[in-house]
Amino acid sequence: MSLRTPELLTTQVTSSQFVLFRDNEVEQQPSSEDVDSLSFWYEWIANAYSNVDELQFMNYGYADFDEHIDNDSNYCSKQLYKEVLAQVSLTNQTVLEVSCGRGAGAVWCVDNYVPDSYVGADLSSGVIDVCRQRHSMKPRLSFVVADATKYLPFANESLDIVICVEATHAYGGPIAVKQFASEVARVLRPNGYFLWCDLCHIDGSDTSIDYLTANGKLIVEEKINITRNVLHALDIQSNTRTQFIERYVRPREQEYFRLFAGLPGTPMYNGMDEGRIQYWRAIFRKKTTTDMSITRVRRLSFPSIPHY
Repeated sequence: MSLRTPELLTTQVTSSQFVLFRDNEVEQQPSSEDVDSLSFWYEWIANAYSNVDELQFMNYGYADFDEHIDNDSNYCSKQLYKEVLAQVSLTNQTVLEVSCGRGAGAVWCVDNYVPDSYVGADLSSGVIDVCRQRHSMKPRLSFVVADATKYLPFANESLDIVICVEATHAYGGPIAVKQFASEVARVLRPNGYFLWCDLCHIDGSDTSIDYLTANGKLIVEEKINITRNVLHALDIQSNTRTQFIERYVRPREQEYFRLFAGLPGTPMYNGMDEGRIQYWRAIFRKKTTTDMSITRVRRLSFPSIPHY
């Protein structure tokens, strides 16, 4: 049976390479002007620690309030994907995941939801090289380099679903997020779904649901504040992440990693705990006409999904 794949257009995106290895240590340090760039840190860490299992997922995670044990370093990260996908089926759909990182979420989605095709896109050519090396034999899964804030290399109305997990806050501000949303709307088929989650500063300095709907082409089907669940996940994972930092990261880099990991006591964690930052997940649908009324997403029943 042939798979229905989205039409991939040719584009060229360049990305600098940051990392060399020796005994699990990073040989090239980020310069001082880069340390405040979230996008730089995502790419730098993803490249530098590409062989470390604990960093195959790079999101904060999600946990229900009755969950308290972290016996799998990736469990909460998988739960975040499960939460984002809870009401829309990927089965037999053409799917794009934007800012896919090293592809662990993409692999998990393909294994558990059986899409027709699944493409992971990321700005970093180095990260995409890692994805291709690790997952080249996975059926229905492929990877492409793309800057989602400028151009997604897919034909108009060629995708059923676009996914973006905890990435838009690093895109560089409202203008970039709005451009990204316009690209999402362009590549989605009519009535296609955009499944999103991210943290948002309440001052609107990075990303927001309003920015994602500013073009008038995406309508909100559902939005849920999951800040407390994300904080609970960070609490559950704090010991594991602290141990990872102490084991793998050189002392002079450890503070940056604590900030990046959202450990309790860091500005990101405190911002969510004190209400200055909120973590939302949302389902958007592409309009077919300008006067389409908003409807709720039909809840779908899924079989129990095993956790690995």
